[in-house]
Amino acid sequence: MIKKFLILSTLLQLFLFAKSQTKIIDMHIHSYSNNDFGGREPATDHYGIKGSANAEAHQKATFAAFRNFNIVKAVVSGNPASVENWATKDSNHVVIRGILMFAQNDYGIDTVIFEKMIRDKKLEVFGEIAPYYGGTTLSDSIWQPYLRICEKYDIPVAVHTGGGDPGGTYSWSPKARLKLADPYLIEDVLVQYPKLRIYMMHAGGEDWPEHALRLMAYYPQLYTDLAVLLWVEPNTQRYVKGFLQNAKEAGYLDRVMFGSDQMKWPYAIQKSIRFLNSLPFLTRQDKEDIFYNNAAKFLKLKK
Repeated sequence: MIKKFLILSTLLQLFLFAKSQTKIIDMHIHSYSNNDFGGREPATDHYGIKGSANAEAHQKATFAAFRNFNIVKAVVSGNPASVENWATKDSNHVVIRGILMFAQNDYGIDTVIFEKMIRDKKLEVFGEIAPYYGGTTLSDSIWQPYLRICEKYDIPVAVHTGGGDPGGTYSWSPKARLKLADPYLIEDVLVQYPKLRIYMMHAGGEDWPEHALRLMAYYPQLYTDLAVLLWVEPNTQRYVKGFLQNAKEAGYLDRVMFGSDQMKWPYAIQKSIRFLNSLPFLTRQDKEDIFYNNAAKFLKLKK
């Protein structure tokens, strides 16, 4: 009886959500292949929840979330093979092809290969780019050839800001240093490429939400997503409340976009949506803009 009640309750919640929520664009989704699944994330999240069992189960669960929560577009980053695998299975044309890079030569990519990927429509967003994990910043010279190509083809750039896996420096990302994740370190890029569409991921994180806001004040072309701040732990949720309140008061909420950064926990998509919807200081229109309208404008989607 209890099990049936829980199932009915879940179905009712989904129904009510579908009735009240319009379209969603998720600007921050991750894909994996079996050879890199779970290699960077801990065994469980902050709440003790295990991730998907494998890459295929993860893909299926994420696609189910797309359907259940009316996610009509999603920027998917991962290794190129995994992104392409997702795109070929995407009959609803939700996937926007991205790429996850920590160093400028990941996957054996160089500028020639990179430009060909763009011309062949295999790359539509340059990101998630996370130089922090590789010990560099997006303003360093090694990234400039890629940014020039993005500017040439009007390809959006998604750059990681804020910290990351606290234990990563001792394992898979030994060059990561917290100071490299400060949003201010992308300012030279904003100055050098004023026409480049760029968005910060994580809105500066727990460490620099005010730096993210100040950059948005100085550079009106700069957008941000919210990502792990919405769900990963109570402390990040505390920071994102402050960021959103300040962004609204300052008038920058029209450049804030929804992103879940679900990693290997697809349930984080639903959790992120629910948390954002629960914030009482955001109006219905604020939420609709964050969930869809701001990203549609940034991505130049046709109506």
